Amino acid sequence: MEDLLILVDLNNQQIGTAGKLRAHQKGLLHRAFSIFLFDREARVLLQQRADGKYHSPGLWSNTCCGHPRLGEKTVDAAKRRLMEEMGLACELAERFTFTYQAQVSQALMEYEYDHVFVGISDATPNPAPDEAKAWRWVHPLDLQDELENAPDTFTIWFRTMIERYGLNEIAKWAGSSEHAPSPSLTHSIPPSVDPFHLPRWLETATYPLSPFTDQVQQHTRQWLKSMGLEDSPETTRRLDIYVPGKYAGYMWSAAPLEILIILSDLLGWFCCQDNLADEDCNNPEGLERLIRGVYTTAFTRDTTNREPLARALADIIRRASRLMPPLWKQRVGEQYSTYLMPSTTALMHRINHTQPGVEGYETLWQNGGGFQVCLEFIYLVQNIQLSSSLYYSQPWQELRSLTLNLLKAVNDLLSFRIMENPDEDIYNLLTHLRHTQGLSAGQAASQVSQRIDQWATHFARAQAALPERLAALGYEERAQEQAMICAQAMHDLWRGNIAWHLAVPRYREIRFKGE
Repeated sequence: MEDLLILVDLNNQQIGTAGKLRAHQKGLLHRAFSIFLFDREARVLLQQRADGKYHSPGLWSNTCCGHPRLGEKTVDAAKRRLMEEMGLACELAERFTFTYQAQVSQALMEYEYDHVFVGISDATPNPAPDEAKAWRWVHPLDLQDELENAPDTFTIWFRTMIERYGLNEIAKWAGSSEHAPSPSLTHSIPPSVDPFHLPRWLETATYPLSPFTDQVQQHTRQWLKSMGLEDSPETTRRLDIYVPGKYAGYMWSAAPLEILIILSDLLGWFCCQDNLADEDCNNPEGLERLIRGVYTTAFTRDTTNREPLARALADIIRRASRLMPPLWKQRVGEQYSTYLMPSTTALMHRINHTQPGVEGYETLWQNGGGFQVCLEFIYLVQNIQLSSSLYYSQPWQELRSLTLNLLKAVNDLLSFRIMENPDEDIYNLLTHLRHTQGLSAGQAASQVSQRIDQWATHFARAQAALPERLAALGYEERAQEQAMICAQAMHDLWRGNIAWHLAVPRYREIRFKGE
């Protein structure tokens, strides 16, 4: 009888079960574990998977991996599989959890909520022949050359962990089998005394960062200067605290260098546009001309506009469009055009010292920050163009809307206190709740944090259910696979947005003194 895997959401809450083969064919998020066993010399035990394994046969990997059974504690499952695979028994301590998604064969995809366990043992392994055909003890730092010269001899999940955490960090695990220290990306004020915090499980998560981050950051600053956009001390200050290369490195951590450069330039460009359309802007006609001029130059054949902001976005779109079908550029242009209404409407509210009402607020709020444009670039990263029927289908638009909610709400929550007068940020959700529901700043912050928690949980469930929902609508497996890849990219996008907010100096200063 085929093993049943436990399907979970991004909170590790069980949402169903699926057979092992089906879970891997559909790329369904499921609970799993990985074991790293060290000896007293700080060497890690690696196993070479048996040739009969249904995926990743013959590849080297960490000591042991597996899935808990229904009703089985994950640590008990880890101990069980360690004995079944390697003939070893020892105490194990859970160090951390992380999620990853990776194609392990042409037809199979791993998508795991992985519990990582560490143990110490000097015993000699006695592996089951149908599980592992070889084993060896090796110091993690001695794997560097192998990983560089023969990466395909290791399993994708083992390489993923090394890419995310580094051999130096993994080597430290040998020093203790206790729980890991607090992650580095955490809020400086305990949530118990500060309402302006994200849900705990998101605030203390581990987030991958692209290895090309510093390289693309340097490129973007040089590119902005060449375009005439970093042309004042105030713009330089904003870019210093905005760090567009790091933003791109978190939101698209798996993107190749060529693509990440484009993405970093895009985020640097948005920083410069925000500088022109922020609270200091008081000319509605000028703002409309600016946004329309940028659209015309970047998305039509009209190249007469030599204004730096327009020329710069046109350069980004030109580079990206070389790699994508024409329809992609048209969709990006449509999303950029939605930026005009919230920008000019917000300016009119600021000029007249008014606040928007409830009706129509959600659409303007979602499109008020430019995130709708950034979202379209996930298709560039994945080199996927979704068909029109799938792109506009209800399941896909639901995921897209949830992504925009999460991108905007995180920004609103963490940016509220860095403004002296948040009322000037018309489309900050906390400001909206204060004026439409009479909430205090702290109450609004708590409500937005709760919404982020709910939207993130809803996203996880919608992502897990996406293949079945698309199948019910008649989409073929290839279309389902493409959608799942792009859904994971959307997941990585909104989580990368969280990581950037927690990491950059932009959100360290507290200027809001009111309530």
